[in-house]
Amino acid sequence: MIQPLTLPSTSSVEQPSFWEEFQPNRLLSSLMAGLVTGVIGVIRAISYAALIFSGHLAIHLNVGVGIAVYSTAAISIVVALMSSLPGMIATPLAAPTAVLAVLAAAIAERMSNAPDEQCLLTVTAAIAIGSLCTGLFLVLLGIFKLGKTISSIPYPVVGGFMAGTGWLLVAGGIQVMTDRALSPSQLPFLIQLPLFLHWLPGLILALLLLIVSKRYQHYLIMPGSLLCAIGSFYAILFFTHTPITTARTNGWLLGPFPQGGLWHPLKMAEFTQIDWGIILEQSGTIATLMFISLLSLVLTNNGIELAVERDINLSRELKAVGIANLAAGMGSGMAGNQALPSTLLVHKMGANNRLAGVFKLIPCTAVLILGSSFLSFFPKPILGGLLLYLGIDLLWQWVYKAAFKLPVLDYLTVLSIAIAINIFGFLQGVVFGLTLSVFLFTLKYSRVDATKNESSSAIQRSNIERSHEQVEILNQKGEQIYILQLHGFIFFGTANQLLDQVRDRVEQIPQKSLNYILLDFHLVSGLDSSAVLSFYKIKKLAQQQNLILVYAGLESTVETLLQQGEALEESPQIQTFPKFDRGLAWCEEQILQLEYREELSCDAFKLGMRLQK
Repeated sequence: MIQPLTLPSTSSVEQPSFWEEFQPNRLLSSLMAGLVTGVIGVIRAISYAALIFSGHLAIHLNVGVGIAVYSTAAISIVVALMSSLPGMIATPLAAPTAVLAVLAAAIAERMSNAPDEQCLLTVTAAIAIGSLCTGLFLVLLGIFKLGKTISSIPYPVVGGFMAGTGWLLVAGGIQVMTDRALSPSQLPFLIQLPLFLHWLPGLILALLLLIVSKRYQHYLIMPGSLLCAIGSFYAILFFTHTPITTARTNGWLLGPFPQGGLWHPLKMAEFTQIDWGIILEQSGTIATLMFISLLSLVLTNNGIELAVERDINLSRELKAVGIANLAAGMGSGMAGNQALPSTLLVHKMGANNRLAGVFKLIPCTAVLILGSSFLSFFPKPILGGLLLYLGIDLLWQWVYKAAFKLPVLDYLTVLSIAIAINIFGFLQGVVFGLTLSVFLFTLKYSRVDATKNESSSAIQRSNIERSHEQVEILNQKGEQIYILQLHGFIFFGTANQLLDQVRDRVEQIPQKSLNYILLDFHLVSGLDSSAVLSFYKIKKLAQQQNLILVYAGLESTVETLLQQGEALEESPQIQTFPKFDRGLAWCEEQILQLEYREELSCDAFKLGMRLQK
């Protein structure tokens, strides 16, 4: 008989105690993972600081680096110790950082005539307030266990938000390397030879990083590539006999920086110099930061769940990330949340321990101690190239690849949101996307329930005539077949409910009592991309539990969407039938054949025992 596996989850799998992580073999793997992710986190932190503290704020880049590196350390430690998944890595991310860049630029423009020190203190206070508000917001959502409620975000809105973030990162990378904004008015200057040579190396590095990271998955690829790029930069300076001072004068290196440390948390005595009125004017942008952080958390959480094949407690993650942001804000730091690439990197290294996130503190502390003297040797093309890589990667996924995966209306929604974000701003773009999604949903459907009927083979039978003995067997074993008759258009709201319905059924039924999940699609008129994602998760759940997933009555358009979303594939654990009755009859036959084989095996065993006597 098919024996289902226990679904891996952070609640059902016994986790080792924290003190067991100090065993030598686990301690070493945690240390290596922490150092690698820490180096990557520091380099990204410097690039994020360069994105926020650009233009008029570039003279305070050292303070920005201190803010970013401190935030990386604080968020990582808190989430590592509080997350429901050992080995979870958290850090400031690109999307919230892009919002902070908009916030800082708006404040700097409003205070263009104010003293530099007052402008810096106001920007730092706005960043800290954004982190504190975000942290409190996430903690409250976690306390009231609203994780499942907020996870029903329309997939095209997520895609449009990510695509818009990608373009902002590309524009930020160009500005870091050239000190000019990527805009139509600046294009004639950007293609002239002096500025062209400043951003071309960064573009080449970004494309190389994109190609190498897609082709090779080794955990040393990213830090190794960045170190090779820095080494190549200084090798060119050496062979061309270019002094460091000349390279810095020509804008190839960061700086110059004022003397002193990097991290400068706000002091009570400085509060009177902050322009609180201008910060209040940016309350809409701070609200956007809160929403974008939530959106990033939900999206990242879903990605980590699929990658590590673990159910993660979203409410607990909300509280962990919320407290981490509060800790960052108390130290005048920036907001952040879980990092999908670094978390997967830790798990690939076999270091899914809480100490991995704690050891990430070591590279961060080293940078804060070395101070501005370390930063002044960092090449701008490397930072700009890293931002370009992050931006191009998002655009590749959500503008190019999405064209082949999403339905036409969903894809047009993604593009519309991305354009709106870059023209009008993050908050306006996301609100536009939500409004557009609601409009399209209302246009297609009123309130519907994806499940018309829920039953088992003990209640519902195929039309095949069977003997009295077979009927009795199916009466006893019919609960092994879980039947869901679906109907209507399945969209982002009902898809999550359907996934929860299947997951609850799988968890409630005892082991060996459920072997088949039969989905009847003959009344389904269509799916959106979020529904396809839910069916993909149902497929993964069935594979983890060693269940057979049976699709029946699929129309060609629905079947194509499921295949594109990898929810339907050729596998012994996935069966398709043109009609529901044929699918149900097949499941019944499997139960009967297995029952007869067991009876034959039992009779043979009894005969053998008699012969031995």
